[in-house]
Amino acid sequence: MSSIRIVAHLAGVSPAAVSLALRGAGRISVETRAKILKIAAELGYEPNPILAKALSLARQAPGSRYRETIGLILEYPTETGPEFQKIMHTAASQRAESMGLKLEPFVLSDKPADHRRLKRVLKARGIRGVIIIPRLEHLQPRLHLDWNDLAAVEIGRTLWNPRNLHHVETSDYNKVIEAIHLLKKAGYKRIGMAIEPMQNQHQRGTYYAAYLVSQLRQPAQLRIPVLASTGPWGEATFKKWIKRHKPDVLFIHYDYAPILSPWLKRLGMSCPRDISLFCVNTRDSNMSGMVRDYAGLGRSAVEMLSLLLESGEIGLPSRPRSWLVDEFWQAGTTLSNPITKFISDQGGLLPDVLPRPDRPLA
Repeated sequence: MSSIRIVAHLAGVSPAAVSLALRGAGRISVETRAKILKIAAELGYEPNPILAKALSLARQAPGSRYRETIGLILEYPTETGPEFQKIMHTAASQRAESMGLKLEPFVLSDKPADHRRLKRVLKARGIRGVIIIPRLEHLQPRLHLDWNDLAAVEIGRTLWNPRNLHHVETSDYNKVIEAIHLLKKAGYKRIGMAIEPMQNQHQRGTYYAAYLVSQLRQPAQLRIPVLASTGPWGEATFKKWIKRHKPDVLFIHYDYAPILSPWLKRLGMSCPRDISLFCVNTRDSNMSGMVRDYAGLGRSAVEMLSLLLESGEIGLPSRPRSWLVDEFWQAGTTLSNPITKFISDQGGLLPDVLPRPDRPLA
């Protein structure tokens, strides 16, 4: 194979000019380009495709190195969807761009016909990898795609089918255990859980599981059942539960804070004077509790998918992996016993506050 230098010598130009002419780039006259192409053809010159690709990537700025397009499967349109989806989408897009990936969103309903249509679109566009945003609209969400041709990462664990995808998720079980330990450190004795059952199901039961394990370690007189286990999750059951068990702090979910507030008001109770509230997924700076790192989840999903694509791990895994992204702790104003002194400036628990492995609760 003739080298690029021989072509340059015969054409009376520099090797760089030959490279530009063969790539159809640069400011080279039509006559010079034609001359170079003619000599290269006569000599049978053929560029090494692998080397050419490597050199092309090397010439690009780090932020503009395009590798391939990946898909982001959404449940709601970004413009009108929930805030958590917008944050994940934005963070994932920024991380993808920095890694030379283009992120293309697809809003997908629960209708199988739409799933079949998306199959064709992904195949036609050569998209080999997808990220699935949490699907919260239905009780048992399913995705009917051709998983044999895809690398996939699910954020959270809301899908019922397929179940064996790689995941990026929050460590809800451990965080509830740590939160109970933290609240006990702050001086609370009667800790109750008033998280709506569907929110618990979205997290595969981890809220109730962690809480009930902690109750087993409590003296019998301090044990409080989960609100939902005493009857239908509604105001009448809540009123009866509060009066019987008299919790001094409640675990709640942010989405249901607007419902619980009037229930407490009609009971003649105010927060935090009469009862404290600790939110497991707060998005309000005044609410005490845990703040989910939605941006971190979006970034981590892109990073995991990139590794899968680079290693050629396509299809449903027999041994799916899971990456955990920690929440942040927030002092807020809804606790009568402040937790500020137990939290670092970065939103983590201070080392001497973390429970010992052999004693998960204070």
